[in-house]
Amino acid sequence: MATRLPLLTIENILRGYLHPFRCDCHAQEDSHLTVRLYEDTAGGEELTVFGITDDQCRDAANLVRLAQELRFELYATRSGMPVAADDAAKVVGG
Repeated sequence: MATRLPLLTIENILRGYLHPFRCDCHAQEDSHLTVRLYEDTAGGEELTVFGITDDQCRDAANLVRLAQELRFELYATRSGMPVAADDAAKVVGG
């Protein structure tokens, strides 16, 4: 069983990769996480993801991959989330 990083660390890593969005991470009773992303300026919730496993949060490399997946999902569900050129290359290059 994988051990996940502390919630504050997870939030800080995700926040760094998902700027300008902010995120809140909540531990669920089944040891999964819920991540909610909010638009920083409007304060409205943009995306909620349930069932994130400990394995996805065990180290920074896995959290970077998770952030890329979340960014891609945000981009897919919005009409055009601003993506910096280097961030777009990270998502596409995976």
